[in-house]
Amino acid sequence: MATKRPKASRLQAALARRILRFLKEQGAQSGYHLVELDLCRTFGVSRTPIRGALKLLAAEGAATSQAGRGYVLAQIPAAAADETSGEEEEDQHLFDALAKARAAEKLGDQFTQQEVVRRFDARLGSVMRVLRHLAELGLVERKPGNGWAFAPDPTRSLNESYAFRRALEPQMLLQPGFKLDRAWADKARSQHQKLRKKPWRTGDGVGFHAVNADFHEHLARCSGNRTMLRAVERQNQLRQFLIGQWDYPMEQVHSAIDDHLEILAALEAGYADKAAALMLHHLTQSASQRENAAA
Repeated sequence: MATKRPKASRLQAALARRILRFLKEQGAQSGYHLVELDLCRTFGVSRTPIRGALKLLAAEGAATSQAGRGYVLAQIPAAAADETSGEEEEDQHLFDALAKARAAEKLGDQFTQQEVVRRFDARLGSVMRVLRHLAELGLVERKPGNGWAFAPDPTRSLNESYAFRRALEPQMLLQPGFKLDRAWADKARSQHQKLRKKPWRTGDGVGFHAVNADFHEHLARCSGNRTMLRAVERQNQLRQFLIGQWDYPMEQVHSAIDDHLEILAALEAGYADKAAALMLHHLTQSASQRENAAA
C-alpha cells in the first residue's frame, strides 16, 4: 500500500524516475530487490539521495519496504513508464544533437546549460539529465558555477574504451550463465549478410553503428551478467557520442561483419573459447583501424 508521499528534493524525484527507467530497461519484475549500494554505483550518487528516491517510490506504490530486505519492486506504474518513455526520446534527441554539433565543431570546449537550452531548443530538465549522463561517461565535467567543459582528449577516451572492451567482452562470452539467444542470432546473421552484400553507398558506414552496437550489446545480454551488460551499454553510448557521425569505409565495415559472423558461428557451435579469442582479435583490429584512420 502506498504511504504518505514524503517531501522529496529535485534530485530525489529525478532519481526515482531514473530508477524506474533503469528497472524497465532491465525487465525487472515484481519482487525485484532494490539494493541501495548497487543503485549508488549505477547512478553515481551517495546513499542519502537513493534512500530518498526509494521512499518516494514506496509512497507512490512502485516499491515496497520489507523488514530486513530494504525495498523491492512492486510495479512500474503505467503513467510513470509513459512519462519515462517521453523523457528518453527527448533526451536521446538532445544527446544526438550535441554529438552532431560537437563533431561539426559547432560547440566549443566550454559552454553553459543555458546556452544548450537556447541553441537546441531544449527543456532545462532534459539538458541537466543529458549533461549528467555525459559526465558519467567521462565526456564532460562541471566547472565552478553553471559552466561545463568537454574532456580535453577524446582520442584518449576512445583508446581507453577499446582497452577496456578488450578486457571485458571476451570474458562475457565465457560467463557460466552465458546463453545464446538463437532467435536473435538468426536475425543478426541475416542483417549482417544483407549489409555485406548490398551495393555500397556513401553514408552506409554511419548506418553500421547501430548494427555494431546491437551485436555487442546483445551478446552482453546473453552473458546473464547485468554488470557486464551495463558496462557495454555505457561503452556503446560513449562511442556513439564520439564517433557516431563517422562514416566507416566499406573495407572496415565488411571486415567487422565477417568478424561478427565468425563469432556467432563459434558460439552456435558451442566453442566459447574460440568465440572469446575471435572477439579479442576483432576488438584489437578495430582499435588499430581506428588509430590508422585518425593518423
